Amino acid sequence: MLGGTNPARFRRVLDQARAEASRAIATNAGGIAAAAHLADAADTMVCDLWRTARGQVPGADTAKLALVATGGWGRRELCPYSDIDFIILAPKRSMAVAQKLADAILYPLWDAAVDLGHAVRDPDAAGALARDDLATATALIDARLVAGDGELATDLFHATRRAIAPGGSANDLVAKLGADMGRRHERFGASIYLLEPNLKHGIGGLRDVATAVWAARARFAAPDLDALVAMGVVSPRQVSILTEGLDFLLKLRILARLSARRATDQLTFEIQEAIAPWLYPNAKLPDGDIRPAVAPAVEALMRRYYLFARDIAKVAGRILEAAVVARRRRPRIARIDATFLTFNGKLSVSDPQIFRDRPEEMVRLFLVALEHGVPIYGHTKELVTDIVNQPSTSLVNDPKTAALFCRLLCDARDCGQPSLLEDLHEVGLLCAIIPELSPCTGRVQHDLYHVYTVDQHQLYAVAMLKRLALGQLATEHPEATAALAEVTRPLPLYLATLVHDIGKPLGKGHAQSGARLAHTIARRLGMSAEDADTAAFLVLAHLTMAHISQRRDLSDPDVIRRFADRVGSRERLAMLYVLTCCDTAMTAPGNLSAWKAALLASLYERTRAVFAGGAGGDGDVAFAAARTRARAAEILAGSGDGSAALRDRAEAFFAGVDERFFTSLTPRQIARAVRMAWTRADSGNAIELAVACYPLKGHSEVTIAAGDAPRLLATVAGVLAANRVDVLGAVISTPATMTPAVALDLFYVRDPAGKAIPTDDPRWDKVRADLAALLAGGAPDPGAVRPLIERRRPPSPLGPKKTPAITTEIRLIHDGSAEHTIIEVHTRDQVGVLFAITSTLAAIGLDIHRAMVSTEGEKVADVFYVSRDGEKLDRSQEAEVISALSAATGAASV
Repeated sequence: MLGGTNPARFRRVLDQARAEASRAIATNAGGIAAAAHLADAADTMVCDLWRTARGQVPGADTAKLALVATGGWGRRELCPYSDIDFIILAPKRSMAVAQKLADAILYPLWDAAVDLGHAVRDPDAAGALARDDLATATALIDARLVAGDGELATDLFHATRRAIAPGGSANDLVAKLGADMGRRHERFGASIYLLEPNLKHGIGGLRDVATAVWAARARFAAPDLDALVAMGVVSPRQVSILTEGLDFLLKLRILARLSARRATDQLTFEIQEAIAPWLYPNAKLPDGDIRPAVAPAVEALMRRYYLFARDIAKVAGRILEAAVVARRRRPRIARIDATFLTFNGKLSVSDPQIFRDRPEEMVRLFLVALEHGVPIYGHTKELVTDIVNQPSTSLVNDPKTAALFCRLLCDARDCGQPSLLEDLHEVGLLCAIIPELSPCTGRVQHDLYHVYTVDQHQLYAVAMLKRLALGQLATEHPEATAALAEVTRPLPLYLATLVHDIGKPLGKGHAQSGARLAHTIARRLGMSAEDADTAAFLVLAHLTMAHISQRRDLSDPDVIRRFADRVGSRERLAMLYVLTCCDTAMTAPGNLSAWKAALLASLYERTRAVFAGGAGGDGDVAFAAARTRARAAEILAGSGDGSAALRDRAEAFFAGVDERFFTSLTPRQIARAVRMAWTRADSGNAIELAVACYPLKGHSEVTIAAGDAPRLLATVAGVLAANRVDVLGAVISTPATMTPAVALDLFYVRDPAGKAIPTDDPRWDKVRADLAALLAGGAPDPGAVRPLIERRRPPSPLGPKKTPAITTEIRLIHDGSAEHTIIEVHTRDQVGVLFAITSTLAAIGLDIHRAMVSTEGEKVADVFYVSRDGEKLDRSQEAEVISALSAATGAASV
């Protein structure tokens, strides 16, 4: 070891530098300054090693040598635990000495646990490598002299320049940078709005900033971004975006790594919750909000991240576009009208002053692009952005702008990805027209259910609405497509879809506050009072259909009647149904499952029947039940000599079945359940089980016939959980005509990956065997179920991954059903949670008559219709139920 190169000292230097960087950020220093401080500490450490080595390595003191930093160290953007990359430069005759010098520097740093990347090169040879290797080219663009001979460093810079921009054209390098950016974005998530984004490689991340700088230096030989403004390549606003964005991202990266105590670029939920309160200590939950206290700070952090990432990605793309040297040829110009023309096939404005004199033309730009099917020139978009951001520009309360905007909003042809409406938002026009949307921009909800930011979610919902209008989704969503065709005045629906979550930034009760905003916006856009009322109603009720369809008994005529009374008209029902479908589908990929879609369609059709002729009453339910019962009897009877006897047996069986059983299932489902009940009675088996798989619907149906007993539902739920079967919903019935009593339960299920489970999947044999063993003695033993879950689904040795906390909510609803009390349980989705809930309800003497289960990210919303001794619960019993369920859900994970 060289004298004076104690590894412990270097570790102390690095630890001290990290601590000082943390303190600097705590005192509101930026990420650029903190990273530069870490780079300076590395400079000092390496320079000390350089001086010591030059004095102790034979020949090094007289040789012409230099050390240049590359990568993040070269850019002075060093973060904790980052690699220290460098090149030692030397003439060819001094290579042996240079290698010994490199070893003298490397070994002490390795002993100090510093991650290193190094090379020993002749300047010309190093520069030549940049010609064919993108990683080398970008490393050398960042090269910075740290110690040694300045002439060697200058030689390297010139050699690099010749390699990356021969003849002054960096087109090849810029093309490689663009292709690399595309591959990187695809690899690390082709969306800005990831829940746990990568700070370095994600869209709008640190690598995008570096890519923009590399392209600018290669093409324009610009020493810094400010020089690009003087050259007219970018605007001061764009430079500000990159500079402020870099500062913010470096701050996050430094804090993330200090929190994790290792090199990481993934902004995980755990890291978000660790650093957000430090950055946003004043972010508090609004009154009445029962979410985890850390949520508002995390949401503030992620909103700022998404806003920067979006703008960085846009500016980086613009600089890459500007860095390409165009071939010398006469531009193709075609005039469209007095304002617009196409320039080489892209839409532009004939005179930028037009947008300042007649701001409504900025909106018409997008309509012309849609009408002619041409992309908008990037420079024109930037012109619009600059003008919109000027304080003198005002588009609010401008009738011409409003009329043009409403045309674009309702034009179904604009349903691409991204849509022109999204482009309108990206350049700032959407919030200039509807300022109330500004707080929604980049706003995220700290959970696993809402994947997109509020603004993107609403824009995606509008795009889906337009695809429905064009008939592009008729196969996937035939009911919604047909419903939309009944809408005669679509503008209220389009506006409501665009702003249905506009109240989210205002806290609890966002539908109510959003409805008030929607009415104000509609009137400002020139809509009639009637249309404004409709838009406001749709925003107010946009959660209603999803909640009723997934949490209420749709066979209850009172539920349908009350909902119809609230909606008021058939056209409003159609609009609300379509909005609900778009809202649900665009909350997260795959969220509008076939199960949820079927429930929504059922609620829509049953309510539609009310407006068609007063359906929905008790008589209509009885008529529908009789029709289903008759069809099920036909299926059971079949054809042949014994058909009459089978029909009589079916009718006798149906006489003891709750009428709502026939309004909850199809004739084929009912026939399947009855056959199983007969088979069980004839065979004497403890249970009979049948599975039907529906891959396109994303679920399977499991029908079980078993002896009716307390805790039966809990036992089945526990066995399904033990065998990796997730329950979506259940229909429960106990026919009174069989002795001993038999329970017919149908479960809608899927696997943990959200897919239907085939009928020949081996887990069904295990389910049958488990249930047969547990039910062989009559009443099941709940104590035997939990060990089964623990044995079949042991906890991961890695421990649970950190995800946003879920607050458990338990509500008892006494006026939602005439015969039963409704219990709603919202809690974290855990293995065995349905078993824990149902076994607890049985333990406190409650009978479950209907169960509905849905999952939202990692949160379950389970609903149970219950009674005790045949009666509804009274309010004095609420505390007992809530206490028992709170304890059960807290201990559900096994």
